[in-house]
Amino acid sequence: MNIMVTGANGGYGHDALQYLQKLAPNDNLYGLVRSEKKGAGLKKHGINLRIGNFSDLDSMKSALKGIDRLLFVSVAIPNIQKNVVDAAVYNGVKYIAYTSILDPQFFKFGLEINHAETERWIKDSGIAHTFLRNSWYLEISQALFDYAKKTKQFLYFSDKGKTSFALKAEYAKAGAQVITHPSDQEILSLSRKPVTYQELGLATQEALGEKLDIKQVSATEFESKLQEAGIEPQQIMLTKAYQTYTSKGNNGEEKADQTTFDKVIGQPLPRLSDAIKRLTE
Repeated sequence: MNIMVTGANGGYGHDALQYLQKLAPNDNLYGLVRSEKKGAGLKKHGINLRIGNFSDLDSMKSALKGIDRLLFVSVAIPNIQKNVVDAAVYNGVKYIAYTSILDPQFFKFGLEINHAETERWIKDSGIAHTFLRNSWYLEISQALFDYAKKTKQFLYFSDKGKTSFALKAEYAKAGAQVITHPSDQEILSLSRKPVTYQELGLATQEALGEKLDIKQVSATEFESKLQEAGIEPQQIMLTKAYQTYTSKGNNGEEKADQTTFDKVIGQPLPRLSDAIKRLTE
């Protein structure tokens, strides 16, 4: 069996390949990268490299030659994912597990448009498939964890709503499970039990093992305090965007259910505090 993971040197793809080496030791594992240099670390650990770029159909046709199953790790750039689907059809790929987004019928920063379109292309291809509809990466809240570790404060401004978070590695584990044991369900909604930002603060306190001053502040004060603490501007911008998204509601987040995620990985997800701990060590 020849299994390929796209985005192989990204966080999800790298983790998925590590899981696959344990789950499918007798299969041939391939990682899609943009250059030999970018894939050097993977090659060193026994992963076969294929060079390709989603924006280049010919390169994808070459990269997918002989591949039986494809763990298709999505990108946010519109339109280019069709090249992956077309190349899979051209090469007779038998099964695709595609990392989509939870509840794409709701607003998800516009990402829902790209995912819905790609899901449609995969459906129309006739290839057997499963859509892994993932919720948000916990890593998008890294600014909050870094600030808490630095200052013993957990600040937030989202005054209502809930959001579902899980580690990138946890989603990757689910993807590896599904590509090795294809699901008979077209859609697998993968999410953790949703939490408020106050609850995220309590989980952070537990992860750090010390009392935090968990406090709601204005968006302006939030940004100012994190800037003063030297938190990376991009990380501040990211958590601001997601807190605004959470507060606005009408996004399906509060209905997120962990049952399917636990079933796919074969055990309950670790506690949220344990997941946060991995990002603060």
